[in-house]
Amino acid sequence: MVVPTDLQNSPDVPSGRQSPPPWRDFVRAPLVPVALAVTAGLCADRYSATPMSVWFILAAVGLFGWALLRLKANPAATGLLWLAWFGVAAAYHSVHRNSFGEDDIGRYAGTQPILVRVRGIVDEEPILSRTDRSDPFIPARKPDRGMTILAVSRVRTESGEWISASGNARLIVDRAIDPDAKYALDEVHVGDEVEVTAMISAPAGPSNPGERDYAASERDKRITAEMRIAKATESIVRLDRRGDWNWHAWVASARGRAARTLRESMPAPDAAVARALLLGDGTAMNRSEWDAYIRTGVVHVLAISGQHLVVLAGSLWFLFRVIGVRRRYGACAVMAIVIGYAILTGLRPSAVRAVIMVCGMCWAFVLRRPVNPANVFALSWIAVAAADPTDPFSLGCQLSFLAVFVLIWGVTKWVPRGSQSPLERLIDESRPPWIRTVRKVAKGIGALYFVTIILFAATGPVLVDRQNVLSPVGVLIGPVLILMTEIALVTGFITLLVGSVSLTLAFPFAVVTKLSLGVCGAVVRAADRFPGGTLYGPGPPVWWQVGFFLGLVAVVLLTRPWPRRIVPGLAGWVVLGVLVTGHRTDPDELRVTFLSVGHGTCAVLECPDGRVLLYDLGTMAGPDAVRRTVAPFLWYRGIGSVDEVFLSHADTDHFNGLPEFLRRFPVGKVTLTPSFAEKPIPEVAAVLAALQSRGVERRIAVAGDRFEAGGVAIDVLHPPPVGPGTTENERSLVLLVAFAGRGVLLTGDLEKSGTARVVRLPAPSADVVMAPHHGSRSAFGRDFQDWAKPKFVVVSKGYRDTGAIRSVDLEGGAVLWDTPAYGAVTVRIHRTGVVVEAFKTGERIVIDKGR
Repeated sequence: MVVPTDLQNSPDVPSGRQSPPPWRDFVRAPLVPVALAVTAGLCADRYSATPMSVWFILAAVGLFGWALLRLKANPAATGLLWLAWFGVAAAYHSVHRNSFGEDDIGRYAGTQPILVRVRGIVDEEPILSRTDRSDPFIPARKPDRGMTILAVSRVRTESGEWISASGNARLIVDRAIDPDAKYALDEVHVGDEVEVTAMISAPAGPSNPGERDYAASERDKRITAEMRIAKATESIVRLDRRGDWNWHAWVASARGRAARTLRESMPAPDAAVARALLLGDGTAMNRSEWDAYIRTGVVHVLAISGQHLVVLAGSLWFLFRVIGVRRRYGACAVMAIVIGYAILTGLRPSAVRAVIMVCGMCWAFVLRRPVNPANVFALSWIAVAAADPTDPFSLGCQLSFLAVFVLIWGVTKWVPRGSQSPLERLIDESRPPWIRTVRKVAKGIGALYFVTIILFAATGPVLVDRQNVLSPVGVLIGPVLILMTEIALVTGFITLLVGSVSLTLAFPFAVVTKLSLGVCGAVVRAADRFPGGTLYGPGPPVWWQVGFFLGLVAVVLLTRPWPRRIVPGLAGWVVLGVLVTGHRTDPDELRVTFLSVGHGTCAVLECPDGRVLLYDLGTMAGPDAVRRTVAPFLWYRGIGSVDEVFLSHADTDHFNGLPEFLRRFPVGKVTLTPSFAEKPIPEVAAVLAALQSRGVERRIAVAGDRFEAGGVAIDVLHPPPVGPGTTENERSLVLLVAFAGRGVLLTGDLEKSGTARVVRLPAPSADVVMAPHHGSRSAFGRDFQDWAKPKFVVVSKGYRDTGAIRSVDLEGGAVLWDTPAYGAVTVRIHRTGVVVEAFKTGERIVIDKGR
C-alpha cells in the first residue's frame, strides 16, 4: 500500500506542518546541477564521435565566461559554469579512453597473436578462475585460468634490444590440470617487477550482433593488449619485489590475510562464499553456485555494495553507542573504518558511493550541522566519475545509485512510519506482549517485502536491458537473503577482526557465519528450481526506458496528487513495454546466420513466417557460448523463443550448449539423428534428460524427410535410418534449406563414408554451403566440391583451426568466409536474390545465379 506523502492530516504531525516535497532536496543542492552537467558530458563523449579538442574548447569557454560574468554578477554565469563542467567531464572521458602514449603496448598487439618479451610491474593481485569440473558439458581438458594486469615498462625487439614501453596489458595464464605442474602466477604478487614471455594480441571485439564488446570494456580500463601464457615456452620470471613500497601490495597482503583467516576458520565451500561476501572475491566459488545467485536475482547480496558498508557502519555506530563513545568520536571512527574497508575490498563504485554518503552523514554529526542528502548523493556520483569516468556506465554503479535514489526519496515516504494515535496506542497496550511482538515482526517483514517489490520494479528495466534477465523469485527470497547475509556480515566482520588474533576466539562467530551462509545457499538452490522464477528476454527499446525512468523520477520526487495521476500512466507504460519488447515484424525473406562460436556450430534460421530454427548449438569452449554469443544474438534480433533445434550429430561441440539454452528460451521441438541417443557418453545422456525434464518434443530425421516452415523447404539428405560408417561424423544431419529457388546446404561434420553416400545423390541447388567438419580439407575434398558446386562457402571454425580450407583450395571461383575473420555471416535470401553480409568486416556481396 502506498502511503500518501502529504502528512498534514496525520495525528502525529502538528497542524499546519507537513513533510517538504522530495524535489526540494535537489533544488536546494548546489552539486545536483554539477552532477547533471558531468553526466551529460560523459554521455556526450561516449555516444558521439566528437573530437576531444571540442570538449576542451567548451570547457575553456565555459570557465572563461563564468569568471567574466561572475565579476558582473550576471545570472548567466551559473549556466556557463555548468557548461565548463560539461566540457571537463567530456574531455576527461575522452582522454581516459582514447589518449595513450606513442610507445603504448597496444601498438604491438594485432589480431594475430605473436610472441613477445616484456618487462613491467604487476598492477593487480592475480586471481584464479576455476573451471567447473562438475559440469559434464565443459571440456575435460579445459584449464583453470589466472589473470592479472601488467603495467608494461619495456619491450624486447627482434634484435634483442630493450626499448621503453608503456600502457597496461591483461595477462592471462592457463593453469595445467595436473596438480603437480608449475603454475606461472603462483609466486607473483602485486608490485613485483617481472619479465614475461607470452603471446600478445589485441582484445577481441564482438564477432556477433548483440555480443558484449570485450575490447571496449578493456579500453574502459585502459587495457590495450592481451598477453596469454599457455605453453612451456612462455613464462614469467620475477626480477624484483617492490611490494614493500606499493600500497596496492599492502592492500593485497591484507586481503590475503583476511582470506586465510576465513579459510582456516570454516570449511572450504563456506569460506569461498564468505570471501565473496566479505572481501568481494568470488573467484573461489564454484561457477554453478555463483550462476545460481545470478539467476535468482540475489547476487547483489554477495557482491560488495552499499549494503555491506551500511551494515558495517550501523553495527559500529551501535557498538560505539553501547560502550558510551561520544557521538563525534564515534562518527570519526566509523568514517575511518568504513573508508579502510572500502579500500580493502577494491573501491568499487557502489562502495565509493556508500562511503561518501556514510561519511557525509558522520561529518554532519562532527560539525553538528544538518546535511542535504541530495547534495551528498550528487557528490558521491561526481566522485565515482572522477575516480573513473567509465564507471557510471557500469551495471553495478547504475543499479546502486538507482536503488539508493528510490530508497531515500521514494520508499521512505511510501512505507508507514509506524506512528500511532493515542487511541491506537491504548488498544495496542491492551494486547498480550506476544501478540504485540508478532505484530511488530509481521509489520517489519511486510515493510521489507514492500521495499523489495519497489526496488524490483525500479531496477527491472535496467537488468533486462543489460543482462536480459528478470528474476521474480528474487522478490520472494530477497528479504530472507538480506536478513541472513546481514547476520553473516556482522559475524564475519568479527571473525576477521578476532581471527587475526586468535582463531579459537573467532570460532563461535565463524560458526554463525557458516550457518547463515548455509541457509542462503539452501534458499538459493531451492529458488533456482522454482518454475518461472527466472525470466529471460530481449531488452526494452531505448525510448521506452527513457519514458519509464522519467515517470519513475516524477513518482519519487513529486507529492500529491501527482503520483496518483502518474502511477496509472506508468503502469500502462509498462504494459506497452511488454507488448513492444521482442515484437518482430515477419520478414519477407529467409535469414540464415552462421554465428561465430569458435570450434563449433550454430546456424540461426529466421523464416518468412516468423518461425525460428537452429542448426546445432555447441562449441569446444562449452556452454559459455550460449551465454556469450547465441542468446545475445537472438535477443538482439528480438527473438524470445525457438520453434525447433536440429542437432547434426552427437559430438559435444555441436550440442553442448542446449541445456543452458533451454534455461533461457522455450523450444518447441528438437530433431535428432537416428544414432544420436545411442552414443554412450554422459553428455548425450544429460541432454536427453534435460529435454525430458522440460517436456521438449523429440523427433528423428532421416534421409528423404521434408519439413516446411513459411515457404521454406527443408530436405533431409543424410543420414539414412541405419549407418553409414561407425562414427557420428559420418552420420551427420545434412539439410538443404531452400526458399525462392535459392538454397543453403548445412553439413555438420560430414566426412568419409557419409560424404561418399551424399555425393551420389542428385546435385543440390545450393548457393551457400557450410564447409563440412569445420572446413577440414579431407572433408571438403574435390568430390564434394564437384557435387555441391558452391558459389559461397562458410567455414565455422576456431582461431586455432589452422588446417581448414582456404579460398585457393576452392574450384569455380567460389567465395570463402570463415567466422574467425569475418564474424557472424548472414545469408539473406529474398525473391530478388541472395545477399551475404559479414558482421566484423561489414562486407556485403550479392550472389548471382550464374556465379
